Amino acid sequence: MGLIASIRNGRILEQCRLRERDYEAAWTPQSRLAWQLDHLNQCWKTQQVNIPAYREGVASGAMPARFESIDHFQSVMQPTTKKMVQTQMAELSDPTRPANVSFTTGGSTGQPTTFPSWSSEAHHSIPDRWMGRRWYGVQPADPLFMIWGHSHLLGTGLKGRLKAQQRIWKDRLLGYYRFSAYQLDDAKLRHACDELLRYRPAYMLAYSSALDYFCRVNADRAAELRQLRLKMAFATGESFPNTDTPELVNRVLGCRCAMEYGSVETGIMGFTRPLPAGLGHFEFFWRSYLIEANETGPTGGRVIRVTSLFPKKFPLIRYEIGDEVLMFNEDDPRSLTRVRSIVGKSLSFVTLPDGTKVHSVAFEHSVRTVPGVERFQLVSRNGVITLKLIAPDADHQQVTAAVVALMRRIHPSLEKARIEFTNQLVQTVAGKTPMVVLDDTTTAPVANQRAPVSTTAPAAASARSH
Repeated sequence: MGLIASIRNGRILEQCRLRERDYEAAWTPQSRLAWQLDHLNQCWKTQQVNIPAYREGVASGAMPARFESIDHFQSVMQPTTKKMVQTQMAELSDPTRPANVSFTTGGSTGQPTTFPSWSSEAHHSIPDRWMGRRWYGVQPADPLFMIWGHSHLLGTGLKGRLKAQQRIWKDRLLGYYRFSAYQLDDAKLRHACDELLRYRPAYMLAYSSALDYFCRVNADRAAELRQLRLKMAFATGESFPNTDTPELVNRVLGCRCAMEYGSVETGIMGFTRPLPAGLGHFEFFWRSYLIEANETGPTGGRVIRVTSLFPKKFPLIRYEIGDEVLMFNEDDPRSLTRVRSIVGKSLSFVTLPDGTKVHSVAFEHSVRTVPGVERFQLVSRNGVITLKLIAPDADHQQVTAAVVALMRRIHPSLEKARIEFTNQLVQTVAGKTPMVVLDDTTTAPVANQRAPVSTTAPAAASARSH
């Protein structure tokens, strides 16, 4: 362990020990709700002064200056939806300090949203993240093998090369080995297995679908992989594509399977508890977020709304993240500390004619950078790939040139992908608008609808945005 890794390891472990002590105190349901209410009101005291929508709401009497209970908060504060965020970001953000970092959602609906953030928010979440990993015996200094990310996202020219070099050195300092997740066929996943065996990490991280695919392609090498004695393999970014994935991971890699839960908007909110095999339930980090599940959703789970309990540039106030959960019957839906499972999105690999599998995130990360593109959707049917774009106010010729260049960088064959400008996207029979439509998806077109721009406090909305 190098000096930098040793210092970082000790600092984070101390933060984890303090956070664990907080969670392990003798809490009752009543004392926990009281703690959350106190921190909610501390945040609200600042938010009602600094954030335009909430300042106007309190001044008009539509919102209270203080919440008397969690029930009071959830009864008087209307939910925040993604559609509201896309049109009212300025009114719902704290302008007193500029953002020094920003994050863009994965765009599972083809309409990614960028959220401003302060670096202090990440500092708050670090103890939670490593506390979850410590449940599996993982420490910050442990070497990590990732099937994650890709160099084409870092840009081109000198700027892109500098970013790539910075990431290489950062990965080396942190003890990370990064294998691209965006172009995966059987041969590349066999190569990833070779690199994993050569690198001999302590644990492994991958997009959930990439981890599943890796284990299926390399199942015949289970004896070699189990000799690594990995502490865990954990998945993130999406739900597992198959119900047997946790058992498959345990059988092929010989280690426990874990999953962290969170999003771009929230950061990490929970981690699965260890089981000898399979996947345990999710523990939520309730000292960071108030997570409610008061309503039944369209897929039979409970719709969750998230409220941040620490300062954020864009604070979450009953924010509808777009997921449902399966909760334990005996738990309080006003404030969840655990759930049986998450009913969330599962992203897709697009299979190209030569057999290459490209993760859907590669398209989202590329197309979202093109000026003028409001929404997009990738349709893959019978080997033909069509990129449907909604860009009503843009020069379509310029947009086409930019998109073709990006597609070529993802894979040469994508240069020939069909580009279609439209005001309609394809919708599933379940009523959702996916970013990627594959051959086996029964679909119908749905018209693009724009949410009205409002400069007042957010109004109630019942539509769920995924």
